[in-house]
Amino acid sequence: MWILWFSYLQSAFIIQWFLGKGIPGGENAAEPMAAWLWLLCLAPIIVATGIRWMAIPKLAKPQVQLATMIIGLSLSEIPVFLSLFLIGSDYPQNQIVVLMVAVVSLIQFAPSYATPGYNIET
Repeated sequence: MWILWFSYLQSAFIIQWFLGKGIPGGENAAEPMAAWLWLLCLAPIIVATGIRWMAIPKLAKPQVQLATMIIGLSLSEIPVFLSLFLIGSDYPQNQIVVLMVAVVSLIQFAPSYATPGYNIET
């Protein structure tokens, strides 16, 4: 589980580096970004956070935890793609914000719950 989690975490940076041609720089466009784009980027992260803190702790089988973790990690990764293809180069600072929020969302899925001896109820 740890290797999969670390792979997803690193892939956020790799996707940004190769598809986005590095970390974006510069100033945003003068007009603000549409609110629906923010909602589109943040909605998967909200769902992923719910999966991490509400669903995974209730699961007992490691196989089910793994499948649920992969679903949550995938949802956390979606905003990186959305920021590259929908936000685009007009809002580089917003792209960085979305990348960092996605990385924090990915970090929360660190599979400490799958570590032997870990007990959430203590």
